Amino acid sequence: MTSHHPLPQPPLHAESAPTTALSSPSLSVSPSPSPTGPYHRAARAIPHRSYWWRPLVAVAVAGFVWIVMNLQVMTPLMILGEIWPAAATSPSLMDPLNPVDQFLGLGMLALLVPAVLVGSLAGYGRAGIALSVLGRFRWALMGRAALIVVPVYLLINTVLNLVLEREAIVVPEFGPGVILAWLFVLVLAPLQCAGEEFAFRALPMQVFGTWLRWPLIGILVPVPLFVLGHGYNWVGQIDIALFAIVMGLLAWKTGGLEIPILLHTANNWTLFAISPLIPGFTEQGEVGFLGLALALAPMLGLSAGIWWWYSRRAGLGLWEPQRGRVQTLSSVSSSDGPSAPVEAPSSSAASTSRPLSV
Repeated sequence: MTSHHPLPQPPLHAESAPTTALSSPSLSVSPSPSPTGPYHRAARAIPHRSYWWRPLVAVAVAGFVWIVMNLQVMTPLMILGEIWPAAATSPSLMDPLNPVDQFLGLGMLALLVPAVLVGSLAGYGRAGIALSVLGRFRWALMGRAALIVVPVYLLINTVLNLVLEREAIVVPEFGPGVILAWLFVLVLAPLQCAGEEFAFRALPMQVFGTWLRWPLIGILVPVPLFVLGHGYNWVGQIDIALFAIVMGLLAWKTGGLEIPILLHTANNWTLFAISPLIPGFTEQGEVGFLGLALALAPMLGLSAGIWWWYSRRAGLGLWEPQRGRVQTLSSVSSSDGPSAPVEAPSSSAASTSRPLSV
């Protein structure tokens, strides 16, 4: 089965039909919108006279906006830490009990969300194409998938780790600083994950997709940068690289960032939530093969299930991506039109066996 709708066919002998008959309301036909390309080619659905320079503008503006926002938000905070020791960062910048560490580490990446949206607006004339082929964020799709994804990650990342690491658990003294750090994690971790998906999936996929038809180029090119942004050994980096590739494929398949953001958030949020209880829990370093298995199993299993699930619900072939339509890309609406696609349901440096934060 396929979700393609055939283009409306002109009536036979239309050239001989009287002009008055063609303009008659009773004979007027409202053609169905023609299908556009998949997610990585979304910029091509927007009529422009020239395309080649637009990805360059999108990248340049996104990078500029991100740097400016970081200077405006993060620099004053770091200066404050020099003046007021209570607002200073830790030497590692990764202390889960330090609210400034959490705000800086997660907040800097969260700012990638508005940066990429502004870059897409400047380059392509539409910010919404970075979200999905509908030009908006499909909350219903994320919500249905979350009914399965979140419990799986809660079981593996939270419950299983609390059992495996029960002897390492240290309950901190819950003062205002610790509580604030924990709240920052709960609020900013989803935005940090979304920021990475915008920067490493949406932006490069649509940059290369504007020039090339092959989605794998935009999926694979940013993988080395995503890997370099994490400090694991080669075993841990296998998980990081595979995660980046699978999230890119899911964005292409489902036509948007909702599922990649959900999987990314479910993994990191459940790990960060218990990090104050286990010293060194989210530190990036040596990873063992058991840790790799615990990280890959839920990600690969859930991704394969969602891939199959979405194909059936949207009426797509197994290797067919979700496509948008001209009318939905040209105007961002809050409701699916009749032509909208069907949404899918619902430590220390020593070797560790823990799942990895991405």
